[in-house]
Amino acid sequence: MLSTSPLAYAAEDITVQSINVRADKPTAIDNIVVVDNTQAQNRTLGGMLEHVSGVQSSAFGPHAGAPVIRSLSGSRVQILEDGQSILGMNALSGDINIAFEPLFVRSVTVNKSSDSVRFGGNAIGGSVDVDSGLISRTMESTQKNLEFVLRKGYNHTDAQGLRMNFNDQQHFSTNLQMSFQKIAHYAIAGNSKAGVCNSQLFPAQGGVNIFLSDSCQKEARIQQVYNKASQPFIDQFMTENPDWADGDFSFYTNKPTSVWQRKTYVNPANPAYVAGTPSMTQNKINKDVTPDYHGTLGNSYASNSHFAVGSTYFFDRGYVAVSIDTKNSAYGVPGFSMENKSFGAKYDAALPVGVVIQQDKYALEALLREPVAYIESAQLRVSRLSNASAELLGSARANDYRFDTRQAELMLAHRRAGPLSGSLGLSHKARDIAGSGSQLYLPDASTMSRALFVKESLDFDWATFDAGLRHEKVEHEIRKSGFKTSRNASNSQLNDKAFSLNSYSLGASAKLGQLFGAKLRYTDSERAPDINELYASNRHYSILAQEEGNQNLKAERASNTELTGLFGNGGFKLSATGYVMQYENYLYLGHSGAQMANRLPLKYWKQTDTTVKGFELDVSQDVQLGNYGKLNLSAFADLVKNKADNPDKLRAHNDGEYLPNMPTNRYGANLLWQNKGWKARVSSTYYAKQKYLGKSVGTEVPLDCYTMLNFQLSRELQVPNSPFAGVEVFISGTNLLDEDARAHNSPLKYIAPLPGRSFQIGLSARL
Repeated sequence: MLSTSPLAYAAEDITVQSINVRADKPTAIDNIVVVDNTQAQNRTLGGMLEHVSGVQSSAFGPHAGAPVIRSLSGSRVQILEDGQSILGMNALSGDINIAFEPLFVRSVTVNKSSDSVRFGGNAIGGSVDVDSGLISRTMESTQKNLEFVLRKGYNHTDAQGLRMNFNDQQHFSTNLQMSFQKIAHYAIAGNSKAGVCNSQLFPAQGGVNIFLSDSCQKEARIQQVYNKASQPFIDQFMTENPDWADGDFSFYTNKPTSVWQRKTYVNPANPAYVAGTPSMTQNKINKDVTPDYHGTLGNSYASNSHFAVGSTYFFDRGYVAVSIDTKNSAYGVPGFSMENKSFGAKYDAALPVGVVIQQDKYALEALLREPVAYIESAQLRVSRLSNASAELLGSARANDYRFDTRQAELMLAHRRAGPLSGSLGLSHKARDIAGSGSQLYLPDASTMSRALFVKESLDFDWATFDAGLRHEKVEHEIRKSGFKTSRNASNSQLNDKAFSLNSYSLGASAKLGQLFGAKLRYTDSERAPDINELYASNRHYSILAQEEGNQNLKAERASNTELTGLFGNGGFKLSATGYVMQYENYLYLGHSGAQMANRLPLKYWKQTDTTVKGFELDVSQDVQLGNYGKLNLSAFADLVKNKADNPDKLRAHNDGEYLPNMPTNRYGANLLWQNKGWKARVSSTYYAKQKYLGKSVGTEVPLDCYTMLNFQLSRELQVPNSPFAGVEVFISGTNLLDEDARAHNSPLKYIAPLPGRSFQIGLSARL
């Protein structure tokens, strides 16, 4: 029971092949969930995981969705593929998607606990590891396997894919993967801009909600206009001498006569006069800087392609595998104009924003059992990741950043000594960043990290204890380039920075009788500021701000305590987790109170002590239906608060106690039925209206609650007297209620809702 993770959103009994001995076995004390890849409509990695309690998608439009674990994302959540980090520009800029292949990914492992001992400071908020299915870690049961996938979408992508494995059943096994996805645009339930973009622009207490108008990409201002009906007489002298007038008010008066240059003028009555009306009225200007689409989400096209090959050589004591993988994406950022044009500009000349991503990965993975005495196994991973991410303004490249990352890791697992088992690891990573274009906000820089870590575990019949320690050095080096800081920059001259980090963890799990169990985890972790937090300067349109870094920032430190209670009886399982994460020097982007060109707020990276706390509840029940198959009923609930401990006056006034764009609490239910090749699933998730609101000088405006209702029906078929080993057909639907759904943690929530009702039919055939 203690090793049972909370129920993941998984509809297929996919057996993930794994070697019998692994150097990096996950501990049962961590809060780990493995999500198998079903035929569900996974658009992004965050979308695939958003049915896991405590995990949501960043939802930067339909094509960019990173996992948000307990309100943390970006540089605080490590994203890996086959055990190697694939963090790049996607960690620094929300509109850059994590390169993700949705058709053939085997599974995704989510560690919601702090995973900094294993993967460094970038896992201070957890980790996500994608099993690409590209590397065979055991020999397949058949000599060859060919699978092709066809999908047709209504308000969803069309997709085609091919996966092939061929092997000699002894030493060599090779996998080939190829896939394509494409969509012209998404349909939405109503307008692309939220109703509050019109109803709450002008608060009842007066003025303009500047935060809302900028987030909605609106021109909102109030003009004071003279009321021609407020005065009873028309000034005769001004009528005869209009050049003397200073405005409309000069032509009206409260007096029946006027004396000008010792001459008396009789003022005629004002036929428009209405007694008691004010002299000035307000003209509220409300214009769209970017279009407010109806029924269609503008600039929501997407096109993705993926090609990969991986080959494994098996020998008596292990294997060696190599792989080459390339992913290409091009998509629009919906409802978004990089320019956010100034007042009075020609808004119809605004250009749409697009993103182009190319990622190439070269990887080697090797495992050797019993290489020397007392060592059970040695595992080596080496990779090179080249990621180019460009933001387009129309057809021109506004900026183009290239991340070149080389990394290597060696894990040594020692032989078990009674109840004691564990491993020692060495890690090295080097990253070079180079930018080009007219809208640069980051300098060219190199980052190197080196780490040593150890994890040990004591396993008894009644309890398990573990401990881990990591020492890491992170160094940032500025390289010469044409990058220039703005006149508002905190940094006058950019300097190299170095950080020495230490992280450790302690954990325990115990059986409490036959039905109950408990897990306790404490971690103390450090994270070095990344290059955007230290060195960013100039306009960063994808976060709707002028972003300014500060190279004097300190390392973040988090002390996390997590307690999980477990109950299991027959087919019933319950898991309840409460956690508190206390951050020293928590990094956040704070509002200065000023606006810069094109109405972008001026924001600086700052630090303050912060507490993140919340809970997660997972319940499931298995029901055997005899000849009618089996049924699984499950439900979850989660809540997280991210609150500054003692904010200073500037933080409290400009940003509030809670930061904006935080995830809201959710309640979900899932029903899965399986019988003789049939599978049916219905899921529903309720997203509550956010109560814990942040500020951007003006208070964040909450959006309505909504419910996402999804379904999927599939059938496995046997085709006799044919070359097909099996065929599966399916139909799935999302947002069946056609809700105007806007994720509260999405930076685009006011201008780009989630796609409306959508369906996809598909076929998967194996030869």
